[in-house]
Amino acid sequence: MTDIPTRPEPYLVSLNPDHIAEMGGAPVSLSAVAEELKAPRFRLHAAAHGDAGTPEVRALGIAHEEPQTLVVSLDDDGVEELKGQYGNALIIEKDIELDMFDHPRPPGAFAVASDRPPVAPHNFFAATSSEMVLEITVKDPEGRPVPRAEVSGRGSAAFSFDDAVTSAKGKAELVFFSETATTIRELRVKPSAGYWGIVIARPDLSGMPKRNGKLQISLTLQPLTLGDDEADIWGYKAMGLDRADATPPAERYVPRIAIIDSGIDPTHEDLSPLGGRDFTERGTPDTMWKNDLSGHGTHVAGTCGADFNAVGICGAAGPDAELYALSVFPGGRASSLVDALLWCIDHKIDVANMSLGSAQGTSALQQAVARAVAQGVCLVAAAGNAARAVMFPAAYDEVIAVSAIGAEGSFPANSPHTDHHGPHRAGPYFAAGFTCFGPQIDVAAPGVAVISCVPSEDNAAYAAWDGTSMAAPYVAGFVARLLSMRPDLQAHPRNRARCLALKSALIETCRDLGLPDEYQGHGMPVWPVDPERPEERVSVIRKLKQISNTLAAEIG
Repeated sequence: MTDIPTRPEPYLVSLNPDHIAEMGGAPVSLSAVAEELKAPRFRLHAAAHGDAGTPEVRALGIAHEEPQTLVVSLDDDGVEELKGQYGNALIIEKDIELDMFDHPRPPGAFAVASDRPPVAPHNFFAATSSEMVLEITVKDPEGRPVPRAEVSGRGSAAFSFDDAVTSAKGKAELVFFSETATTIRELRVKPSAGYWGIVIARPDLSGMPKRNGKLQISLTLQPLTLGDDEADIWGYKAMGLDRADATPPAERYVPRIAIIDSGIDPTHEDLSPLGGRDFTERGTPDTMWKNDLSGHGTHVAGTCGADFNAVGICGAAGPDAELYALSVFPGGRASSLVDALLWCIDHKIDVANMSLGSAQGTSALQQAVARAVAQGVCLVAAAGNAARAVMFPAAYDEVIAVSAIGAEGSFPANSPHTDHHGPHRAGPYFAAGFTCFGPQIDVAAPGVAVISCVPSEDNAAYAAWDGTSMAAPYVAGFVARLLSMRPDLQAHPRNRARCLALKSALIETCRDLGLPDEYQGHGMPVWPVDPERPEERVSVIRKLKQISNTLAAEIG
């Protein structure tokens, strides 16, 4: 019998703040730990790249003489060796992977091919084939092809699913087995940019023409509507930010905002990031942040800080806000987020947006969050798209956790955004079906059919996306704008009290939407609070409801 060793994996090593050194004992330093990890006895536990050798130890925080956290690849025995030497003086935990909160799945959809049920076996010995091929052409109202659009279809059986991407001619093929022209349950198109998607339930394909044995199907997409001016976006107007544009202060403080995400495309016509850093180790850190492979960070950046340049959209942060891109994707881990937060401290960032997270937290991440807030970095995070408990880092008390809402009439009725209607509705608003929820939610913001910037060849593309990722930057920008326009907030030193003051100022603007508290928190921030309009005052209905519940409990 052959024993197969476990492969080393990355761990976070940080000091335990609750550890008390023995009388007369020297305090543990991470610099000393880093040197200790280079000792011969650790070499056999760190063969991450083939041959056993000195473990690769990386210190987080490029501007700090003493490391805040270490990242080291070790196997199980190496971890036990380290624990045995330092006891509870160290916190040793796995460097967990982060999720980018992008594109929530519609009910019953599969995230990736590996999530799909196994395909039923095909009988290659049958006299006739049961294969049905749909040749789909996607075009705009003028008949021009729409390339790079995701096309998918679902049949009557659980395994009956196929997807493809349209070519330069706007064509894609879907293949189904054991289906007919009247058993396909759904066809769906998700464009990369520029158009609303479309969903066709129970399509009747029996009258479609055939060519070379393939059913010929043509689908027409409607262009996105950006409005008459750059402020004419439903989320921007719902939060009253168009009113803020009309009352700029005589002297505006310029906030510094970090978008911790997948990078920002600086060539987009509506974005002017001033700098950033890449924490993915995929290239030159000082420039690789410009390479946004997924478009997620670019979309988030547009919602938060798009330029006021009379084209496209404008950002929630208002004019003149400074954007910085900190890329932790692809391959984001807790260590890269910790490093990004330390960068925010060193570069005096005012507000950091995190449209990312994990179902579990780590001590190292929690310490980094606390350290950033203690240095005056206001942290805003998306709650998550898993329709369950709020994810980390949004779940930490120091972080402003944002859930997602949608609004009736803000997207076409036959678009994929309709998937995200949740069971909780109040007036025109609904809690997005995908949004995470719980007592940690602080505020809600638009997160369904949010139109923002995406990378493209012509540097002028926009797309409508869904997710708490899209809601969080509205709030991050809103907080930054509050800071830019209120001298009382600017007067605070850069410390925890400043972050608490910003959070309090944000909550004071919230309007109770009538949704459950675990979905809306204090409500949706609306600018400004008008004392002459009681319906816009600070969560009055919610506070009265809380008082009533408290009194009832005391009486009972």
